Amino acid sequence: QVKWLAMFLVVLMMSAFAVGCGTTTQTQAPAPAPAPAPNTTAAVTIEQVADKYYANMGADIYKISEADLKAKIDAGDTSFLLIDIRSAEDYAKGHIKGAVNIPFAKVGEYLDQLPADKEIIEYCYTGQTAGQTVAIMNMYGLKAKSLNLGFATGWVGKNNFPVDTAPVEFKAAANVAKPDPAIAKILKDYYTNMPKDVHKIASKDLQAKIDAGEPMQVIDLRSAADFAKGHIKGAINIPFKEVNKHFAEFAKDKPVYVYCYTGQTAGQTVAVLNVLGINAYSLHAGWDLGWMADKMPVTQ
Repeated sequence: QVKWLAMFLVVLMMSAFAVGCGTTTQTQAPAPAPAPAPNTTAAVTIEQVADKYYANMGADIYKISEADLKAKIDAGDTSFLLIDIRSAEDYAKGHIKGAVNIPFAKVGEYLDQLPADKEIIEYCYTGQTAGQTVAIMNMYGLKAKSLNLGFATGWVGKNNFPVDTAPVEFKAAANVAKPDPAIAKILKDYYTNMPKDVHKIASKDLQAKIDAGEPMQVIDLRSAADFAKGHIKGAINIPFKEVNKHFAEFAKDKPVYVYCYTGQTAGQTVAVLNVLGINAYSLHAGWDLGWMADKMPVTQ
């Protein structure tokens, strides 16, 4: 019995050793990686960007007077970038001292090269296409203003301020605006899809459409008091600073014709409305320098 007991103990020990030193081991599976946190930041919409443009509007309504710009230049102020958006040919003939040239049709190509940490002042011929550009630039995240009445009407025509011919090279900025990619595309596409009429209509052409009974909506951006004194037949009064409160009232099934005093704030409005999907045009030179100067009909 002792012999069999001893043999049993040896076999038991060998079995235990084999189990403990076997080559097959069981390992614990790694814990699954935590799921990524959900993105709780809602994408900004173009409607929100457009509303913010009006909500953040100061008393200067994104404009600078001719005298104030001249004072900055005379003082040697270098805290701003001055952009001439007229044609390269007209820029070469004469421009405001220190201005770089980015023609209106090419502005979209430069939006992501402009400084986000500097004020931008830009001008065109009369202020109208500069108004469009100011709206696009500010919605892009830049700090832009347009010169009152532009180069031809304001700087030279009204004030006879000095003109320079020395070209200034544009240099891309290091600190640029970085809007939401979807918003950036909409704003750049505004220039890519720019029609030949640059979203403007002459007084006589608008009157012809009115006489023909064409479907349209006409918006007067002037003050309620000035609207009451006289306006274009069929026009609805929405003062410029209140446009964002009435976005839903602008027609999307027919052209919208917008006018202000000289065309500059109508230019801003047209840019905003078009990026919202509204087919909008501004009256060339506005009420004072366009409609009234052309002796067009007035209603009360």
